[in-house]
Amino acid sequence: MRLRFLPVLTLCTCIFLLSGCATSTIQSSWRDAGTPAAIPHKIAVFVSAKDDDNLRKMAENRIVQRMPRSVQASAGHLLELAPTPEADNIRQRLVAGGFDTALVARLVSVDKSQTIVPPQTRFGPDPLFWRMGPSYRPYYSPFLTYYPYTYETPGYTVETTRVVVETLLYRLPDAKPVWSAVTESINPESSIRLVDELIDLLGKRLKEERLLPPD
Repeated sequence: MRLRFLPVLTLCTCIFLLSGCATSTIQSSWRDAGTPAAIPHKIAVFVSAKDDDNLRKMAENRIVQRMPRSVQASAGHLLELAPTPEADNIRQRLVAGGFDTALVARLVSVDKSQTIVPPQTRFGPDPLFWRMGPSYRPYYSPFLTYYPYTYETPGYTVETTRVVVETLLYRLPDAKPVWSAVTESINPESSIRLVDELIDLLGKRLKEERLLPPD
């Protein structure tokens, strides 16, 4: 009776492990060694997500909300500015607004791939063999004795989503990039969870680099 549920349990476990392993990692980062660490006082936050204005606004708002309390942060969409602080007109408006730093996150790519896992035949242990002693276990018995305890897991398809984001920190008034990082996220559960995960990951790194205050 217990073996009857083993294939279903095994399949559910595999699906859980494959679908629940959303992770974000920093693939590469750069820091301008010639620019000393400095804590921003007023920062403009921009998110560039092509053809997805709702994602841009949501991400900018959440980044602003999670900024340390000692930093005055503003979302780019509320400033009605494009996410291009290196452009002269944007830079001048930011400087005129008293901003000394700009943070820009760009959605580089969203790639999806599929992996087909074929059906597999597996052998299931029978507790009776272990209670009856070594001489009765399948390893010491003909295959036909063991055969009733085999089962087949059905084939299935695993879809993997890979999201790449580039984040840059600019120092004003010259709009000079002083730090950047490229992150890779695998199988994000949702846009909100992805944004929050990147905020935690990149915020920790920026604090370690002393480019954001610790609180």
